[in-house]
Amino acid sequence: MYWSHTGLPQTVRIAGGPEGGRYDQLAQSIAQELRDRHGIDAQVVPSQGSLENLQLLESHEVDLALYQPGTRLILEGDTEHHEKIMQPARFISNMYSEYLLPIAPAGSPASFPKTDGQLWCCNDEKSGDYAATRLLLQHLNADSRVKVNTIGYTGLSDALSEQEINIGILCCGLQAPVLPQVMGSGTGQLVPIPGVEAMAAKNASIQMRTIPAGYFSTEPMSPTQEYHTVAFAAQLLADREASVRLVEEVTKIVSDARFQRRMKLTELFAGGRDYAVERPEYAIHTGAANVHFPGLKPLLNPDFVEGTEGLRSFLVSLVAAVWLLHRWWTRKQIRSQEHRLDRYIRELLELEIHQMGVDGEGGEPESDALQEILDQVTILRQEALQEFTAHELNEDRAVDCFIEMCHALSDKINAKLTRYSLRRLQTAIVEDQGSSES
Repeated sequence: MYWSHTGLPQTVRIAGGPEGGRYDQLAQSIAQELRDRHGIDAQVVPSQGSLENLQLLESHEVDLALYQPGTRLILEGDTEHHEKIMQPARFISNMYSEYLLPIAPAGSPASFPKTDGQLWCCNDEKSGDYAATRLLLQHLNADSRVKVNTIGYTGLSDALSEQEINIGILCCGLQAPVLPQVMGSGTGQLVPIPGVEAMAAKNASIQMRTIPAGYFSTEPMSPTQEYHTVAFAAQLLADREASVRLVEEVTKIVSDARFQRRMKLTELFAGGRDYAVERPEYAIHTGAANVHFPGLKPLLNPDFVEGTEGLRSFLVSLVAAVWLLHRWWTRKQIRSQEHRLDRYIRELLELEIHQMGVDGEGGEPESDALQEILDQVTILRQEALQEFTAHELNEDRAVDCFIEMCHALSDKINAKLTRYSLRRLQTAIVEDQGSSES
C-alpha cells in the first residue's frame, strides 16, 4: 500500500514552449532525464508559452511546466481568479533569467520610433514574450502608437532581415536557440530601453540585468557596449496535485550539477539552492521542499498520508466501535450473572432479620446473641472486602452500598447493646441504694 501511494507515475506530461525556444529545449531535456533515470514515459506537450503552460497545469492536463512569473497578472490583470486561495500550481525551482531584448532591424536607428503606426512583433499572445511586450509598452507609454503582431521564433529572423517590422521583442534566456539566428547573422541589433531602472523598480517580477559587450560573438561585436535590461526568472512549476515522489526526482534532476552544466544554467549552477528558491511565484511544492530543505522532510510521504486518510479514519472508527461493543457486552454479561456481593448481601439481610428478634431485654443470653451477631457482621464485611481490589472498591457502587448496610446494622446492634448496658447499670444502682437504706 505504501509503495502504491509513493511510487513514480508511469507517464509524465511536460508543457514546453514554442519551437526554437528555451522552454522547449529544457522540457525535452527533463523528459529525457526521466526516461533515462526512471524509465518513465515522459511526453513534452507543445504550447505557445507561459500563460498556456499555467492553464494546462491548472486543468491538470500536464504535470510539469515552465513559466515566466507575472505573466498571468500582466495579461489578465488583478482578477478574482488571480487572487484565489487555491493556487493554480506549485513552485519547484528557478531555472535561468529571461532577458527582455527589443531588437531593431540591422541598419535602422537603434531606438524606439516615436511616430504612430509602429509595428512590433513577438511570440503568441499566451507567451511570456507577449506579457513582456505589454509591460514594455506600458513603461514607454506607447500602447496607442504601436500595433503588436504575433510571430513565431522561426519567423522573427526573416521579418527583421526583410525590415517588415520596426521592433521585434524577445524575452528569453541568453542560451535560447533563436538568439544566434537573430543576433549572430547580423539581422538585428539591440535597442536600449529608456529608464530601464525605473521599469525594474515598478514591477516585482523583474530585476535589472546586464549583458556584457561582445556577448553574442558577432562581427561587428554585439552589443558594442554593456547592455542594461530587465529579466524574469524562468520557473519550473508542478501541478498542485503532482506526486511528491515525482517532484522530488525532478528537483534532483535540475539540481544536478551535470545537468546544469549541460543545459548552461549558469545562474542556477553558481547560486545553488539560494538562487533556486528565490522569489517564487507560487507556494513551493512539498516534493521540492524535501530536496531543497532535507532537514524538514517528514518521516512519511505526504501522498501516502493523504491517500490513506480515509482508511485511517475507517480503522479508528472500527476500533472505537469494537471497544464500545465489547464494553456493552461485558456489562451485559455482568448484569446477567450474580454479583460477587450477592451472597454476602443475602447473609447480611439474614443477620438483620435475626437481630430484629433479639432486643436485648432478655438478659445475658440475648446480650450474648447480639454480640455474636455483631461479630458475624464484622467477619462478613472483612470476607467481602478481601475479594475486591482497590480499583474495584473505588469504581463499584455495589461495594459502597454493602459497606453502608454493614455500618447501619452494626449501629442498630450497638444501640441495643448500649441500651441493655445502661439498664443493667441503672438496676445495679437502684439495688445498691436499697441495700444502703436497709
